[in-house]
Amino acid sequence: MVNLTLFQKIILKLNGRVFIGNRVKPGWSGPLPFYAFKCDEHGLVEDYPHGYEKRLECPKCDSSHDEH
Repeated sequence: MVNLTLFQKIILKLNGRVFIGNRVKPGWSGPLPFYAFKCDEHGLVEDYPHGYEKRLECPKCDSSHDEH
């Protein structure tokens, strides 16, 4: 579950994504930026940019969403 402030909700509405912070998962060498965005199937989800295209993927269905 992603909890957003009012300001973050406005940015999400305008940009389609909003930065929610840097995070480190076990086994990672350093932090990565995480974004909240809306998946057509699962609603509001969070993920980090993948690959050279910096695409965001729904962690539940792997549906891609362009970061830009």
